[in-house]
Amino acid sequence: MAKCKFCGQGVRVAPVFHPACWEQRANKVAEAFCDEYCRWPNEVKDQRDLIELHCSKCVVVELLRMGGNEV
Repeated sequence: MAKCKFCGQGVRVAPVFHPACWEQRANKVAEAFCDEYCRWPNEVKDQRDLIELHCSKCVVVELLRMGGNEV
């Protein structure tokens, strides 16, 4: 029986997806969010500062990581 990634209790059906498909979809969603909704790319022009100060702590990135592989 599959177990919940968070609480460890058994689940009847585990989510089924190919890791490559998850990564492709997660990247597409993250790109859409970052381009359309996130304010930081417009305010921080230096790519290194943007990643270190904001993207590395982004809750959207955290959420995407919960679903499978690292994004």
